[in-house]
Amino acid sequence: MVSPARRAWFVACRTVAFRYSGDVTVPGKGGRPRKWRSDADRVRAYRARQRGEEEPATFEKALDEGDELALAVERSRILQAELATAVEALGDLQGELAAERRRTLTAQRRRDRTLVELDTLHAAAARQASEIDALRAEVADLRAENAALRGRLDDHRQSSPSVGPNRAARREAAKRDRRNS
Repeated sequence: MVSPARRAWFVACRTVAFRYSGDVTVPGKGGRPRKWRSDADRVRAYRARQRGEEEPATFEKALDEGDELALAVERSRILQAELATAVEALGDLQGELAAERRRTLTAQRRRDRTLVELDTLHAAAARQASEIDALRAEVADLRAENAALRGRLDDHRQSSPSVGPNRAARREAAKRDRRNS
């Protein structure tokens, strides 16, 4: 992967000045534009100028003439430019992939939190259901005990002699007796 600084450098190489363009002596290092097919041609041209002889063909002229070395150098320039474009595109793609990964991780964390909450709710619901079942069983036991106690009370009322009238009735009877006497 290409770092953002490296990607910025590639962009600057294409836009700043001639010394950073793709057609330089040592690609990626800056310098004067390539005039000669090779360093040997550059030295030959220098010596020819010193002696007053005809200089070897420049890079552009050799390219026009179809020189294999010049064509290979030009092809390497084109490939280097395509590589820089591809590196930039990969950097953009890497940024998009990182953003998508962050979105996916956020969604996954949210889903995991929801699953934990659901598990907690299911456990609470199961616990409440078991408590409700226990309370229903306790209510059924209490109803059975209540029915048994009512049955014993009915048995006791039937077997025991009646106590007589209640207090209010006894007071009324006592008032009547006092009036009548």
